Amino acid sequence: MNVFGLSRTFYFCRLAGQQALCVFCACLATSSGHAQGTSFQELQDDLSLFSGILGEALKINDSSGLFGRRLGGISTTYLMNQGVVFEVRSSLATRRNRMGIASLSSAMQALQLQENPFLTMKRSMPIVSPDTVSLTSRTSSSGDRYQRLRDQIANIDFSMVVTTAVQQATHSVRALKALGSVDEGSYNALLAEIESLRGQINVSVSELRLLEEELDNRISEVAEVSTAAADRITEPLSVRLEALTRQLKPIREEALNFAADLRERAARAEAEFASQWRQDLSSFEEGLYATLCTYGETLGRIPSDESLSFILQGLGEELEAGRRTDKVHIVARADLARCVVGEIQSPELQSISLSYSY
Repeated sequence: MNVFGLSRTFYFCRLAGQQALCVFCACLATSSGHAQGTSFQELQDDLSLFSGILGEALKINDSSGLFGRRLGGISTTYLMNQGVVFEVRSSLATRRNRMGIASLSSAMQALQLQENPFLTMKRSMPIVSPDTVSLTSRTSSSGDRYQRLRDQIANIDFSMVVTTAVQQATHSVRALKALGSVDEGSYNALLAEIESLRGQINVSVSELRLLEEELDNRISEVAEVSTAAADRITEPLSVRLEALTRQLKPIREEALNFAADLRERAARAEAEFASQWRQDLSSFEEGLYATLCTYGETLGRIPSDESLSFILQGLGEELEAGRRTDKVHIVARADLARCVVGEIQSPELQSISLSYSY
C-alpha cells in the first residue's frame, strides 16, 4: 500500500472528526491497495510453482520429440476479474496423431476396395489391334480357339486383385507401426514379406503377358492353316495357360489371406489403442483435479469469485469433419477452496466443474 495514500486517508479522517469513519477509511484504503496493487509478479510466481507441480504430477514434461524438443508444457495467462487460463500440452495429443495415421490407412484401403467397376472391366478387356480383328474375322473354328484363349487370359483378374491386396497389406503394416503394435524388427520383417510376395506377383504377371504376346504372334499362323494344324499350334499354348493358372492360384490366395490377416490385426490394434487412449485421458483429467485439491492452496492469491480454466490442447472430441478440438475444464476458485480444506473431494470437484470440447 502506498504510504502517501494511507497518510491522505488518515488526514481525511482527522478532518471528519469521526474515529469510526477513520478506521473504516483506513481499511478501505488497505483493501483497495491490495486489489489494485496485488503483485502480478507474486501471482506469476504462484502460477509458475503450481504449473511445475502439475507438470510433474501429470508427467507432462517426461516426453520429448525430435532433437530432444519437449512435447509437453503448461503456459498461463491471468485475466483480471476472470481468473487464470492454463494451456496444457501433453503427449496424449501426440499419441492421438497415431490414430489419425491408422485411420488414414483404413481410408486408403476403403478407396481401393471401392474401385470403379467400369474401370476394372475396361482394364480386364483384351486389347485387340485392327490387324488382329481382320485376321480373326477370316477364321472360323481355328480363330475361335484363339479367341477362347485370349478370353481366358483377359478374364484372369490376378494382377488387379493381388496388387490391391499387396497395397492393403502395406497400409496395414504402416498402421501397425504407427500404433506401436510392432517393433522395428517385426515391421521390417513384414515389409520384406510383402516385397517377396510382390516379386512373385511380378514374375507371374510377366509370364502371363509373354503368353499373351505369343498368342498375338501366332494368330497369323492360326488363320492360314487347317483346323487340325491350328489345334497343334494352340494346344501347347492352352496347356501352358492352364499350368500358369494353377501356379497363380496359390499366390493369389496367399496375397488375399495375408492382406486380410494384416487388416484384422490393424483394426484390432486401432481399437485397443483408442480404448487405452481414452482410459489415459480419463486418468489424466482425474490427476488434474487431484493435484488441484492437494496443492490448490498455492493459488490462494486468486480472488474467490474468479475461476481456473484448463485448456487441454488437442484432447477434445473429434468432429465429423475430422477437426480435433481442445478439452476445456473450468473450475470455480470458491469450489477449489472447498476441496483444499477437505469439504469436498476431487471427484466431486470434477463433477461440479464445467467441461466441454471446443
